[in-house]
Amino acid sequence: AQGMRELRLAPAAAAPAGATVTLDAKRQLLRQAVQAGGFECLALLGRGLHRFTHEPSHRALASARDARDLFERWGRLERYIHSRHRVQIVTMADGQAQLRHVSLRAQAPPQAAEDLVVLGVLVAFLQACGHRGLIAWAGEARVYPDCDAAALAVAIGQRASQAWRIEWTAHAAPPLPAGAVPQELAPDAAWPGDVKALFNGLVNRLPAAPGMDELARELGRARRSLQRELQRQGTGFRPLLAEARYRAAGWWLMQTATALAEIGFLCGYADQSHFTREFRLRSGLTPADYRRHFAAGG
Repeated sequence: AQGMRELRLAPAAAAPAGATVTLDAKRQLLRQAVQAGGFECLALLGRGLHRFTHEPSHRALASARDARDLFERWGRLERYIHSRHRVQIVTMADGQAQLRHVSLRAQAPPQAAEDLVVLGVLVAFLQACGHRGLIAWAGEARVYPDCDAAALAVAIGQRASQAWRIEWTAHAAPPLPAGAVPQELAPDAAWPGDVKALFNGLVNRLPAAPGMDELARELGRARRSLQRELQRQGTGFRPLLAEARYRAAGWWLMQTATALAEIGFLCGYADQSHFTREFRLRSGLTPADYRRHFAAGG
C-alpha cells in the first residue's frame, strides 16, 4: 500500500493492519495496484518499504550481511509463517542471483502479480542491506528499475514471471540499524571472554544466528577448543543459542508492543508453536501471559 502511495497510485481502501494479513486481503490490494498502474508497477512497490526502517522485521531483514544471507532470512520468514509460496535460490554468483518463486502446492502456483510484488520486495531489501546498481528481470522482461511492459506481458502469458534474475554492481553493508539489538541482553558475568563473545555473536545476529564454525573463525578459535570452553562452563552451543533466543524474546515482550507473531521470527524460532513451546518451557508462561504479567507499564 505504501508503495502505491510512493507511485501516486493511492490504494482504494485502507491497508490491513497487524502482524498477519489474510491472503484475500493481500490479493485485493494487488488487484487495486494492477487496476491503477498495470502489472509494470508491481516490482516497484517494494520501494514503499524504505518508509518502515524502524519496524523490527525490516531491521531483521535489512541487517543481512549479503544477498545470500538476505534470501536465507527471507526463507526463514516464509517457513515461520508457513507460507505456501517460497523463494528458491537457483544460482548465486558475484553480483548476480537467479531465483524462482514456487508453490508448495503444485496445482496452485503463485499468481503473476504475487511473483512481481515479492520480487520487488526482495529488491528493496537488497537496497536496504547495501546493494547498489540493481536490475531485475522476471523471465526475459526487465522489471526494475524500469519496466519493459511489452516484454512483461509476454512473460506473464508464458507463465515465466516466477523465474527471476537480479544483478547488482556493488555492495557495501550498512551499519546495523540503531536499536536493532537490545542492549539489555548482557551475557552472564561469570562467563569467560570467549563465551561472552560467542553469546553476543548469537544475540546480535538474530534471527539468522551463525553456526559454531563461523563464530569460532570470527573469534580466532578452533571449533574444538571453543567447545571445550563451553563444556567447562556447563553449557554448549545449542543451549547458548536457546538462551540468546529466550532473552531476546523476553526483552521484546517486556519492552515493546511488537506482535507475538513477529517476535518469534525476530528471535529465530522456527514457527509460532516452537516459540510458544520453548518460551513456556523456560519461563513457565506462554509469551502472551509473560507479556501480560511483566510488560513495562503493564
